[in-house]
Amino acid sequence: MTDTATHPQAPARDMRQCALFDREITYDNPHETIIPEIHAGPAVFYADNVTLNQPGWVVRRAEDLRKIYADTENYHKRGNTGFARMIGEEWDIIPTELDPPVHTAYRSALNPLYAPSQMMKLDLKVRERARELIAKFKDKGECEFVQDFAIQFPITIFLEMIDLPVDRLDQFLEWENQMIRGTNRDIQIASVRAVKELLMEVVAERRKNPGDDLISRTMTLEVDGRKWNDMEVFGHCFNLYLGGLDTVTANLSLQFRHLADNHADQQTMRENNPSQNVVAVEELLRAYAAVSTQRIVSKEHQLDGHTLMPGDVVVMSTPLAGRDPEAYDNPQEVRLDRKPTHVTLGHSIHRCLGQHLARRELQTAIEEFVKVIPMFSVQDGFRVPWFPGNVIQVAELPLRWG
Repeated sequence: MTDTATHPQAPARDMRQCALFDREITYDNPHETIIPEIHAGPAVFYADNVTLNQPGWVVRRAEDLRKIYADTENYHKRGNTGFARMIGEEWDIIPTELDPPVHTAYRSALNPLYAPSQMMKLDLKVRERARELIAKFKDKGECEFVQDFAIQFPITIFLEMIDLPVDRLDQFLEWENQMIRGTNRDIQIASVRAVKELLMEVVAERRKNPGDDLISRTMTLEVDGRKWNDMEVFGHCFNLYLGGLDTVTANLSLQFRHLADNHADQQTMRENNPSQNVVAVEELLRAYAAVSTQRIVSKEHQLDGHTLMPGDVVVMSTPLAGRDPEAYDNPQEVRLDRKPTHVTLGHSIHRCLGQHLARRELQTAIEEFVKVIPMFSVQDGFRVPWFPGNVIQVAELPLRWG
């Protein structure tokens, strides 16, 4: 990290560039290199590259992140992704860009669609999909895990849930990657426009021909005593698109890299019963959190001796929180029986809407993989490429066994 950013209220010693948000491949595991280095520094600092080379405050402690999650007076979410503004428009990603009390009304309407009981109904589909994909490579002795499983497994399930064509997966992923990880502003803008056009067409079509998919079911929801309008349905569809095409894939790549390099933990997952694996997945979520979101400062206030000003961006980095030495004993050690409380899937009223499905997919993927695949490792001599930024992900992971 280098001292480059400037802010009128930030002391010069706390100005820096933060490598955690660089949008380029690194061959060092950021959870084991960049993140411990950040934790050796100040609790709050100002960096010049928190989102597409834009400046903002970085908060490293889990306790501070929890406070900010719950503080709707000093921080807000409205417009925090910047996607609508990027194309010169104003619309909300629902519920991601909403604040109470508006957030409360929409979230209350959505919660039943994503309740544990609803996600449990998908258990057979999730398990069968995992088995189908594993069967394609289990006898080959190898796979490229990201392409052969981590992308295909959660994303095909998601596309079926919203009834979008699975055969367009590559195009959908390209748009997603440009929006989340792209460094070319023009291409990023074009991708936002393309996704909006796609989703608006889908919303119009579902109005005419509703089905049992999540988009159609969203159209039946009410807020303030009325049904959602097309822009509100689109706003939720955009939220689904952002989360459904990226987050579980990223977590799978991180967790399977760990298991491939740590055979003792891999053996534990083989021997665990399902309830033990629930606990183990929570520890993997803590240790390999992937997502950093943002809050926008609403009013001038103090945080750890710094004056935050209205309009300032604050990064909510769950990877930093998950490795916080002030929150966890020896946070760099992965202990599958730790039973951690973490913020990897959000906190307070802003817990991830799809958290129950995400947990089910992660646990099922590991369980089904170790059932039929013998002890696996990363291909000898392969340097694992990590992509940091707002969603940390292993870009390629060739696994070998037998």
